[in-house]
Amino acid sequence: MKKALSVILSFTMVLAMAGCGKTDTAKEEVPLNSTDHLNIAKQLVLGYTPLYIMEEKGWLEEALSEAGYDIKVTYTEFESGPPENEAFAVGAQDLGVMGNVPAISGIAAGQKRDIIGIAYNGERTLGIVVQNESDITDVTGLKGKKIGIVIGSIAQDFLNAVLVDKGMAMEDVELINLGVSELETALVTGQVDAVAMWNPTMLKICADGAGVLLADGTGVYAGENVIVANQEYTTQNPEIVKIFMEQYQRAVEELKSDFPGYAKEYSSVTGLPEELLIQTWENSNFPVGLTAKDQSELENTAKFLYEQKLINTEVNIEDYLDFSFSEKE
Repeated sequence: MKKALSVILSFTMVLAMAGCGKTDTAKEEVPLNSTDHLNIAKQLVLGYTPLYIMEEKGWLEEALSEAGYDIKVTYTEFESGPPENEAFAVGAQDLGVMGNVPAISGIAAGQKRDIIGIAYNGERTLGIVVQNESDITDVTGLKGKKIGIVIGSIAQDFLNAVLVDKGMAMEDVELINLGVSELETALVTGQVDAVAMWNPTMLKICADGAGVLLADGTGVYAGENVIVANQEYTTQNPEIVKIFMEQYQRAVEELKSDFPGYAKEYSSVTGLPEELLIQTWENSNFPVGLTAKDQSELENTAKFLYEQKLINTEVNIEDYLDFSFSEKE
């Protein structure tokens, strides 16, 4: 009897200890919004100017401090989406801006990421530029030609849309993978017959007299450039991400209130005449929040990437859109 009682007591103590163990584990859970850092990826693209304004003004740090957060905010600049993706892949970035193609490519590659907003879009934010004396006068003239492009960038999706609109396909042209800084030289030296890219590079090539615009996305392509977030960071720090989005919207309104003033400031940075910067911003939309239309556009991009075998996994965009920082229309 005593032996049986002893066994029962021992079993009871084990259960009690197990219960205590669960309680301790619960206590060790990391509380929300307790991070000490916020790493933000940016690109020197005119549509992302609000991010530069936010950094310059120190508004994000100020807002976080006022909300009681002691967080180190770090901005890192990337030339384009693919290298930015690499930084996200190793966990070096928490939030960032990039084109639709690298954003979806990163998701397809297994990166735990959400699209939480639209930094900017616009049909005239991307274009195809040919040499000044080129005999290519319309898009159909690109058949069989070499086109310089940043493979894996939004420009690839844009080019496809423009070609399809004219009854062509990507297989009708030869893509030459180049870095953003290499595009103009490649066009001028004849290494390629045309280049497809976004602003300010597109406008700079034209402003330098190195090429002429053949076509933009008018009536064909929305040009979705997104705000992305590391899923774990967003889940653990929703209030901090909300503050970021609020300050981004504030920076958008600041830019829109003074195009001439910011054109003067950023002219020396981009190497573009002030009037071209103003024109670019006027041709861009800065919605910040996500809408159902954005979802549709991004679904089309995901479909294109999969059909072209540019990604190996089908991406259901709806699973990676976080509307909690937007009002879905």
